[in-house]
Amino acid sequence: MIITLYKQPDGRTQEIDIKNVLPDDEAYFTRNRIAISMEDVGGMFAVYADIGQTDDNGGPVELIELSQGRSCEETLSALRKLCEEELR
Repeated sequence: MIITLYKQPDGRTQEIDIKNVLPDDEAYFTRNRIAISMEDVGGMFAVYADIGQTDDNGGPVELIELSQGRSCEETLSALRKLCEEELR
């Protein structure tokens, strides 16, 4: 699955292909056109899902899940659940 990685220290971006994602989660994000991005935030990853909606100020609505020692698969599955709840 192609995601955007924000790199320290200047926030430059790089698109990378991650393999540690469950097939059902990847299919969900792809089917719903949810853009995934990640950044290292002090020893863990913040994983963002741009769900394609905008807030009252016109900015993108992004849901955030912190890895907190979990695997990439576990973190993305938790992020998928957040997306499912938000998009109901």
